[in-house]
Amino acid sequence: MTGELKIIDSHVHLDLIERHQPHRIQWLKENGCGVVSWAYFEGVDSVSRLESCLKAKAHCIRNHSSKGLMCHYLIGIHPRSIPPDIKPEHIGLILEPYLEDPLCRGIGEIGLETGDAREQEMFIAQLEIGKTLLKQGRVIGVHTPRSNKQAITEITLSILEDFAEISSSLVIDHCTPETIVSVLDAGFWAGVTLSPVKSSWEEMKGIASICSDRLDRIMCNTDSGGKFYEDVVSCRLSDDLPDGICKKLLYENAARFFRIG
Repeated sequence: MTGELKIIDSHVHLDLIERHQPHRIQWLKENGCGVVSWAYFEGVDSVSRLESCLKAKAHCIRNHSSKGLMCHYLIGIHPRSIPPDIKPEHIGLILEPYLEDPLCRGIGEIGLETGDAREQEMFIAQLEIGKTLLKQGRVIGVHTPRSNKQAITEITLSILEDFAEISSSLVIDHCTPETIVSVLDAGFWAGVTLSPVKSSWEEMKGIASICSDRLDRIMCNTDSGGKFYEDVVSCRLSDDLPDGICKKLLYENAARFFRIG
């Protein structure tokens, strides 16, 4: 089946894959795996550095799209990539040029890492921008951290109470068995990251069981970047979930949410 599978890894960092694992670009093509690349940048110490990273990211996506990889991207300011000299009112001008790009599906990766006041300020500012883009079919991708995940997810959901109108266009990612029910209960889409360092396929099967009536709002990914994970492909080949469910989790839901294809 290699090369014939229809898979969308709904959260990667293609610019980091290109830098650290360039041979994996061809691997993705050979395995029929398209990607949605979210924004995360290392060493962002100024607005100037952020702008340079955003420009390079967009170029990376356009380049590989022109060479046959099915790839789209989200643009935004990750909570670990907030430059110290940025002001919330400047974000729109920085992101606006990319939000006109047909390959850009919306804003992300935004959210909270520690939940401090600065992160919350930047998160809310980007949610406000995202809210204005709904009529254009754009979506929003939200991060949750590895550390203190349950508490930070609760803070995230509390902030999102003021943005209920965007629930059908927002995915909260890196959900775990401990957090996914509250995310789905709040009306949002949920992402589950399959890798040895995040969630396992066994955990995903458990989620599929407890959330069987809401599988249409769950999508899987690997969050591959500097390190690359093959889990979405290996899981798609597994036969321990019905094929229809695997298609939903690993292709159809992401295609529908990101309006791909």
